[in-house]
Amino acid sequence: MSAAETKLPGMLDPDLARQLRTAGRKVAEWTAERDRLIKEAVTAGGSLREVGEAAGVSHTAARFIAHGRPPR
Repeated sequence: MSAAETKLPGMLDPDLARQLRTAGRKVAEWTAERDRLIKEAVTAGGSLREVGEAAGVSHTAARFIAHGRPPR
């Protein structure tokens, strides 16, 4: 076993760490795809409540995604 493969207590298994990185990348990709579809649905005339329900987010979140966050 090389030094890089040595597993110390509390250190994450390299395979599990790789799987977590992959999952994180997929989450980012699917979130971007969800946001794109929300924008498309709202632009096509879907109500924010309808779009939010279909996407599994609140109508407020759908509004923020479709139109951007309000200025502070």
